[in-house]
Amino acid sequence: MKFVVTCLTAYIFIALSLTPTTPPLAAAQLLPESLAARAEQATNQKTFTLFLREDDPVQLTKLVNIINDKYRKKGWSVFCILPYSHNGDVDGFFVTYQKGLVVDELPGNFN
Repeated sequence: MKFVVTCLTAYIFIALSLTPTTPPLAAAQLLPESLAARAEQATNQKTFTLFLREDDPVQLTKLVNIINDKYRKKGWSVFCILPYSHNGDVDGFFVTYQKGLVVDELPGNFN
């Protein structure tokens, strides 16, 4: 019995000594150049799209109005609203906002 306890103790000691003692890797720090690039990208962003989902059409309309007011105060304007329907019911909207985007010419012949 003493032999089994000694072997078990030795096994536990070896197992513990083989486990890595280095601390886990922390989240990678961004370089200042990366932070500057992200900030520049955010300021140069001209459009973005949100998906607003709601089963109740009245609540969906209220949600669209609330979100539009929120982004209008931040300088964004609505570029496009596309409905999303599933099984014949409107379940939401894709709303694309623009900031400083001007469409000079439409494609095709619209004269």
